[in-house]
Amino acid sequence: MPEDHTLHYRDMLNQASDQLSAYFQTPIHFSRIIQLSEPGRRNLILRLEIQASNTSTPNSIILKKTSINKKDGVKEVGESEQEQLSRFAHDWAGLEFLTQIGGNHAPKFYAGNLEHQFILIEDLGVDHPSLVGPLTRASTSENLQQAEIALEAYVKRLGKMHADTAGKYAIFSAILNRIYPNALRYHFIPEVDFLDVLNLLKKLGYHSKELAAEINDVFIFSQSKNDFNVLLHGDICPDNVYFRDNKILFIDFEFGDFGNALIDGTYLRMSMPSCWCARNFPSSIINKMEFLYREELKAKIISADNDAEYNKQLTYACAYWIIRSLQTLDELELIEHEWIGSSGPVDSDSLWDPTQNAARPRILSKLDAFITLAKTMDHLPCLTTTLVSLLSYLKKTWPETKYLDLYPVFKK
Repeated sequence: MPEDHTLHYRDMLNQASDQLSAYFQTPIHFSRIIQLSEPGRRNLILRLEIQASNTSTPNSIILKKTSINKKDGVKEVGESEQEQLSRFAHDWAGLEFLTQIGGNHAPKFYAGNLEHQFILIEDLGVDHPSLVGPLTRASTSENLQQAEIALEAYVKRLGKMHADTAGKYAIFSAILNRIYPNALRYHFIPEVDFLDVLNLLKKLGYHSKELAAEINDVFIFSQSKNDFNVLLHGDICPDNVYFRDNKILFIDFEFGDFGNALIDGTYLRMSMPSCWCARNFPSSIINKMEFLYREELKAKIISADNDAEYNKQLTYACAYWIIRSLQTLDELELIEHEWIGSSGPVDSDSLWDPTQNAARPRILSKLDAFITLAKTMDHLPCLTTTLVSLLSYLKKTWPETKYLDLYPVFKK
């Protein structure tokens, strides 16, 4: 890290040293400070190498500092102070909560500082392999096997985290409120969004009392606190999954909050809905991975063993993502214009093509996935019929647009 940056952050680094000294109950000084994040990224990531570390202290710690702006494609999008502090508070609360309850789901949390908006967490190593690698490599027998192993570890870890956090809403909320009492809460559909989606569908010619009632049911689903209420990662994307030697840890809990487990649990079926690295999975992979995920949930969530209840939660969680997709359709004006999202870093042997990271194929794929599931489960019939019509309309409006392709490793 350049010397002028070190001077600029001297107060912050002194605070970090003091807090780590208190945590480890021994004086902590830094021998070297390395900036890991690229300039202009949403967060500042520093590796703090510890001088004369011993058996009671690690060799290094990661300092993650939240910044005020984020980039969305080529645009810089400003956040309000409440939005920025909420991201920071959720990241801190999620990691502290998971460290407190145990289970090895995420990097260990050591300390946080509200004044300088940083957290101090476990350093996972010099390189940082993620789930992006196994999914975006060429489709060889070896790579395919490694991708399935990685996905199995991913869904089992997700199911375990959800099972371990069920019934612990009060513990998490107490931590979050201690950090920032005005933190925004995530993973439910606000009434204004519910009304916006109704208005959009009405504008497109889809309107009935039955349709409004079913969308309202999805709205109620997103706000209910039933047996499936767990800590959601909220952005459980391939790049937010540390994967090495079959070990999975989740990072970046900036949108971590309690909600229905299946909102996270349907990520494969719904083509990784919040992710830059979004592609489709073969149906056989989806079915296998959802089975493994559900088996982990059953360990502590009794309702997950009830087929009728589980299938309803599954369908409504997919409907939740459809509501979010319809918002995107409107907000990005996708009916009139295509939108190409930004892509993150990939390995040298990755076949990911950032020029094909378009939004319209995501909409088509999620609509198709929901329709297929809802027809099978026989839930939300009016919404399903409406989306069949909408999908047909969009395919005619976007004749050049195809469904999302499979991840490279699954392409024969």
